Amino acid sequence: MVSKSEKNYCLKYNNTAIDITVKKNKLSRNYKFTFDKKNLRGYVSIPKYVDFQKGLTFAKENAEWIYKQVNSFYPLIFIDDSSKILFEGRTKKIIFKNNIDAYVSLKTNTIIINAKKGKHKTLLKDWMKKRALSNLENIIQNYSSNLKIKVKKIRLSSSYNYWGYCNSSGVISINWRLIFAPSEVMHYIVAHELSHLVEFNHSDKFWYQVESLCPDYKKQIRWLKKNDNYLYRLRFD
Repeated sequence: MVSKSEKNYCLKYNNTAIDITVKKNKLSRNYKFTFDKKNLRGYVSIPKYVDFQKGLTFAKENAEWIYKQVNSFYPLIFIDDSSKILFEGRTKKIIFKNNIDAYVSLKTNTIIINAKKGKHKTLLKDWMKKRALSNLENIIQNYSSNLKIKVKKIRLSSSYNYWGYCNSSGVISINWRLIFAPSEVMHYIVAHELSHLVEFNHSDKFWYQVESLCPDYKKQIRWLKKNDNYLYRLRFD
């Protein structure tokens, strides 16, 4: 069913077709243009009373920006047999082997996935998420003990918009794609979120708290800024 509150368009710029969604938002007072990293499309939010064509015109006026955003994600990196990817910050070659028994072996330079034909990707993704959660639990236990705080629940996120999130109830959510990054980056994101349970802001006190847990946090921020697109470009399908 087609929504009456949004319309889809295809914008042409520099011989490139770019998908655009224009959506009316009753809470919006201004035009807002964002980039949907998951679906690689432009997203224009407009006030409810504004015509869709005006939203499309706004997109056209900012076509260069969305063109650069889309191009920064190409080519996508599909994880498959013989792919070479970063895993925990080190280059690994993915090897699929057909086997009745399903298991994953992590070697120095390879990740070997044993599974029935057609089941390798599912097994690998599940294994990566479990490993990410295990790593997170260890890091969080260490840091929360240091801060003398209690984390009630740990969740893995699949967000394309944030690396970590926490709330005042002690629930912390961390993006599982950090399994591809060096472990120090995951340490920083956890330190950042746990520090919010002490200082729920970004004041100097907050950053001092982050630094006490992760002294080289600025280095990890730089790594993420340089490589975040790479982490989002990695896809299983």
